[in-house]
Amino acid sequence: MKNLIVLIVLTSSISVCNAQDYEFKKTSLKTGIGIGFNEGERETGIGLVYSIGLQKTVGKKQRFRLNPNLMIGGFLPFGITDTRDQFYRITTIGYNLHYDLIKYKSISIVTTLGPFVSYSRGLLGTGGDGDFRNNSSEFFNSFYYGGNFSIGLRIDSPKRKIAYEIRPISGMVGNNFFSLGYLMFGMDFKFKK
Repeated sequence: MKNLIVLIVLTSSISVCNAQDYEFKKTSLKTGIGIGFNEGERETGIGLVYSIGLQKTVGKKQRFRLNPNLMIGGFLPFGITDTRDQFYRITTIGYNLHYDLIKYKSISIVTTLGPFVSYSRGLLGTGGDGDFRNNSSEFFNSFYYGGNFSIGLRIDSPKRKIAYEIRPISGMVGNNFFSLGYLMFGMDFKFKK
């Protein structure tokens, strides 16, 4: 009887000590940070951009991902000499479709397409040293819409909670001479089942 109790205790503790493999949902929180160059109807600048959104993987082979997202950025004419001194922000809402063009195990070359709408606002002519031609300041706001594209490298192990992505070629092109080119590093945080 004693041996039976010892055997039950040992087998139950062994089953408790086994490591668990977490399974993840097809949904994740997609984040990113990057540096970009922007031109618009009245504004030109270089700045940091931040992105956050939800991402849903679709399809049997899990090569497609849908990603509604919000991107914000702040821009200055750093190193740009042929424009007024300025400071402005951009808020963009987009809906991206990511597709793994070439995939080998957990590494893939990913492409992105999607529409966006963007709102830009800020101050032109802040009166800095390089702004001697303009003695006054003015606020501006502009609304843009268009499409975006990117190509990059993605590392996504099915057993890991985080997927990594670097997009060296990314851009947005829209109405009223709007363009935004940026390099972005991103991380996707998968939700547990």
